[in-house]
Amino acid sequence: MADHTTGEKELGCKDFRQDCGFTVRAKTEKEILNKYQAHVCSTHGKCSMSSEMREKIRSHIKNVV
Repeated sequence: MADHTTGEKELGCKDFRQDCGFTVRAKTEKEILNKYQAHVCSTHGKCSMSSEMREKIRSHIKNVV
């Protein structure tokens, strides 16, 4: 069976906020988290992230098919 994934992961504000269309794609979870955190800080003004929130965010990261 062939693997049809691109190897990328995706996370979007739509997973948490209905009013923001931001989506990030990257090869690694670390890159996704860094880019998403930068967006949340600059756009939504939430610049600190608890370990609980980080885990919640990780649980919403999807593999791109």
